[in-house]
Amino acid sequence: MDIKVIAIISSIMLVTLTVGLFWMQRQASQDYTYIAYVQALEVDFINKDDIDDELNISELNIQDDNSCPAYYKTYLIEEYTYIDDYTNYDTDYDYDYECYEAYIPFVPVFTSEPLPEHIIAFITGVTFREYTPFTHCFLTYLTITFVDFYGEDRIGHMIVAAEIGDEVLEIFQEIYESGFPIYSMQLIDYFDAIDYYSLTANNSSAFNFRYIANTSTLSRHAFGMAIDINPIQNPYVRGDNVLPAAGRPYLDRTYVRPGMITSGDVVYQAFTSRGWIWGGTWTSPRDYHHFERR
Repeated sequence: MDIKVIAIISSIMLVTLTVGLFWMQRQASQDYTYIAYVQALEVDFINKDDIDDELNISELNIQDDNSCPAYYKTYLIEEYTYIDDYTNYDTDYDYDYECYEAYIPFVPVFTSEPLPEHIIAFITGVTFREYTPFTHCFLTYLTITFVDFYGEDRIGHMIVAAEIGDEVLEIFQEIYESGFPIYSMQLIDYFDAIDYYSLTANNSSAFNFRYIANTSTLSRHAFGMAIDINPIQNPYVRGDNVLPAAGRPYLDRTYVRPGMITSGDVVYQAFTSRGWIWGGTWTSPRDYHHFERR
């Protein structure tokens, strides 16, 4: 073979290899940026393939102040193709690119779906233990809109038994529409499935395959049939023991403050009207943050 032809072929192969390595490195960098961004927003249901190729994720994660709340950015990613016209600079609209997502109206979300693969991986060995006597198909993954203590709309997640998934969505939609505030709504796996940590963080959660404290009896949480809401404002009380400790100022249930659950209020009605039992009616312990389905 002619030496010139060999040289040309070698050059082409070298260029191809260089471009390939560059693309792989760039793709890995993009994947890392995407993952970091999603984790920062605590959003785990975004399909990266739906994001426009020209969208620079790092440019969206710009502001830490309240001018661009995280949930607007979440909605932007989910519905990016829908709002693409907002970024058309040929129009006469004067949008600020640094914060144009703040112009997007927030739409409440209440959805149920089988556990996504990445959620299965996340909870396995944490809330879903090796001795859990049922499969992941028994559970459903909920995306729930709630109002926080500042009156802002937020997106949270819960895992409950699949058979009650739609019912739980109806309950939380009623709670959301009433304006009742919820402090936090994350999977308890973020707290290593340790109930005390979740309670102390004032986190509202559901599924956790565990036993009732200091017993050999499985909790209703173990079957995704119990939900805890605002543990600080609605503490667990047994004698002088109050959990979490920060809930002690809320032992006076006649002095109703935001986030507290009381007999007959909207949260109580939303659950009990569907057959749920409230721990706040028990004699000992009184578990004001706890609702369970039987």
